[in-house]
Amino acid sequence: MKAGILSDSHDQRSLAEDALALFREEGVGVIVHLGDVCLPETIFAFRACGIPLIGVYGNNDYDREGLKAVSGDAFHPGPHTQEIHGRKVLMAHSFDELQEEIGEGGKFDLVLFGHTHRPLTMRIGRALIMNPGEACGFLSGKPTCAVIDLDTMEGSIREIPTALAEEANLPGDAALQPRKR
Repeated sequence: MKAGILSDSHDQRSLAEDALALFREEGVGVIVHLGDVCLPETIFAFRACGIPLIGVYGNNDYDREGLKAVSGDAFHPGPHTQEIHGRKVLMAHSFDELQEEIGEGGKFDLVLFGHTHRPLTMRIGRALIMNPGEACGFLSGKPTCAVIDLDTMEGSIREIPTALAEEANLPGDAALQPRKR
């Protein structure tokens, strides 16, 4: 099974929808959002896409009740631990939130964080550590996300193509929204 990972959407709904279209094209079985969605409407299309969503709050997610409502109660305070497809996953918005948990070396298969807006892929022991970068593209000018094959534990950072959502016929009212960048 593949997992689609994104972080730091920062109200860029059209880019979040483009990431969702990429994840659907890749056949991901679960989506993880590592926070800083900001406005809950940013991930409205994720609600009816048929792919389970797991998320952690970021430092700019002020409307937590709204985010819980639009995501079907899928967001949690970080650090959050969850088993996904037999893999023990640790996730938080900021790497600083993970320090205490990571100190127990070898406990996790996958460690995920965002916040820095900089993509990162590395291994420490058996753990794959990833930051998918920024879905918003604010700092780099390139919106990114990640796809991880949970069977092989191989992951890659992907640039989010900006035309996929229009072609993907996303559920809900996503197709009716103006595409703002």
